[in-house]
Amino acid sequence: MTLLADAVDLDLDASRGFRFAPGVREALTAFRGRCTVVRLATLDNDVLGVPRWYTLQEAWAEPGSDASASWSGNPVVAVGPSDDPELVLATATPVVVVGADNAASRWTRQVVDAVRATCRSVLVVDMGERPDPSYADIATYGHDRRHGAALLGLLTGC
Repeated sequence: MTLLADAVDLDLDASRGFRFAPGVREALTAFRGRCTVVRLATLDNDVLGVPRWYTLQEAWAEPGSDASASWSGNPVVAVGPSDDPELVLATATPVVVVGADNAASRWTRQVVDAVRATCRSVLVVDMGERPDPSYADIATYGHDRRHGAALLGLLTGC
């Protein structure tokens, strides 16, 4: 079975509505190469528009696009409430943590805190409707395909 998503109208530039913590815009270039992605399973992935078998690149990027090619090489670690919050990422690459309403659950705060404590370059993205600045370096205020495509554009520079 092949699923095809509708094309995203990037002329609307959803990133204009994003909130950035101080210094984040200037630091984005550090995340444009290879990075490790940590997906916080705060909601059923299907609700987020990202079926379990999809990567974020497959859900949000146009097939064959530069953003898709750039993002698809990044390893993804999915973390849920039953996983150890003290997960150690043995990586020298920058880490992008993606979730929705990151501050709402104790376990998500623990994961973000652990990643920030053990990794040198960390960018935390909250795609929920009620982001807490303590757990959102970038707040997108939405997790639909349009917001996801805008986020991938920022993260890949494409």
